Amino acid sequence: MAETGHRRISGACVLKKRLLFGIIVAGFAMGLGAASQIWPTHSRAERIAELFYGICLAPVLTGDSPDTLLSGLFQKPDKSWIDTQSGSFLRLEDSRCTISTYAPYALSYEDAAELLELTRIIVSRDFPQLVFDPKAKMGDEALSKGWFLGAPQSPERWGIFHVAYPDWGG
Repeated sequence: MAETGHRRISGACVLKKRLLFGIIVAGFAMGLGAASQIWPTHSRAERIAELFYGICLAPVLTGDSPDTLLSGLFQKPDKSWIDTQSGSFLRLEDSRCTISTYAPYALSYEDAAELLELTRIIVSRDFPQLVFDPKAKMGDEALSKGWFLGAPQSPERWGIFHVAYPDWGG
């Protein structure tokens, strides 16, 4: 046997099984690494923010149709959809768009905090006219923030409200 880790059979060089296995494992690992860079996976918060922007906001901001995103969701008969990637429910109504999660697929505290930050970025970038309302809170257990225009309880009031009850739904 040669010192190169190969055996000669009838004059041909044959790789040892262990060496071949090592090459295959290394190639698989490199492929996974490359795939994660080419097709990165989104966190739940990023996916929900993508749905929020693409389905709830883009039709108002840019006139873009939400149909492409909606086509990837499971449609229920009552103007609502289920996103299996993020474990969330989307509901479209004439004057509101809601994305919710429920136990056992509720957002973790980390996911809810990340989504709150992504929502803040969307609001500051696309709706700078909306004003943060410190009174828009849903209690101590919730991560909540609201940005609005118009007086409270007024029919002209509109805005974006984020509320999450981490680890138990909402």
